[in-house]
Amino acid sequence: MMSTLAQEISDLAVRAGAPDADLTILAEGNAAVLDRENDRFLVKASGVVMGEATAEDWVWVSLSRSVEILDDANKNGRSPALDKALDVLLKDAFTPGGVQKKASIETLVHVVAFHLLESSWSLHTHPTPVVSLAASVNAAEHYSGTVFPDESVICGPIPLYLPYDEPGLSLGLGFYSGAIRYKEQYGMNPRQIILGNHGLCTFGNGKEEALATTQIAVKAARIRLGALTAGGINFIPNSAAQTIAFRPDEIARRALLTGDK
Repeated sequence: MMSTLAQEISDLAVRAGAPDADLTILAEGNAAVLDRENDRFLVKASGVVMGEATAEDWVWVSLSRSVEILDDANKNGRSPALDKALDVLLKDAFTPGGVQKKASIETLVHVVAFHLLESSWSLHTHPTPVVSLAASVNAAEHYSGTVFPDESVICGPIPLYLPYDEPGLSLGLGFYSGAIRYKEQYGMNPRQIILGNHGLCTFGNGKEEALATTQIAVKAARIRLGALTAGGINFIPNSAAQTIAFRPDEIARRALLTGDK
C-alpha cells in the first residue's frame, strides 16, 4: 500500500506539474495523501519540482504531531517555540525508502484538509489565472460567489478566500482558523480555498477529485478574468448555486466527473 500511495501521488504531481497545465513552475506547489490507519501522511519534500516527482520525493509526516502544533497555535497564537516545533517536525520526515528529507514549508495546509475537511488527498498549486485574481485589489470580491454551474457543483457553491499569510506556521494557522469559520458559517466544508497573493488549494478522497476540482477552479478563474474585461462579474445567486451543488443528480454527476467512485 505504501509504495502504491507514493506512486499515485507522484502521478498526481507530474500531471499537475506539466508545463501546459500552468499550475506550477520550478518547485512551486505541493500535494499530500493521508494514511489514516498509521497516523501519517505523505507530502512533497522541500524543493522538489512537481512535474518531475518520483516515489522518493515524498516524505512521511506525523498527523497527530502536526495537529498538536496547529491546535496550540489556534488557542495560544504563534510563538517562537511553535515555530521551532514545526521546523523539527518538518525535518523529522523520511521518504518511503527511509531517507531523511525536510517536508514542504506548506505542509500544514494539508494537515487542515485531513484533520478538519474530511479529505484524504490535498493539492496546492499556483495557477496563473487564480494568482492573478488573488493578487488583485478586489480579490475577496472576485471570490464572493461562483460564476458557472460546474464551479458550484465541483468546487462548491461558496469559495473560501483567505488573505495572504507567510508560508509556514502563519499560513497553516490562517488556513486552519479560516476553515473553522467557514464551517461554522455555512455548515459545510470548502472545496476550493483561494490564498491571497499565493495560490489555490483543493481536496478530495481520491487524486482525481483533487485534480478535477483544481481544473474547474482554474477555468472559473479564467471566466472571472474575462468577465472583468467585459464589464464585471455577474455571480450565480448564492441560493441558486447551493441548490444546484446539492441536487442529487448533480452530486452523482460530480462523482463521475471527479473519478470519486
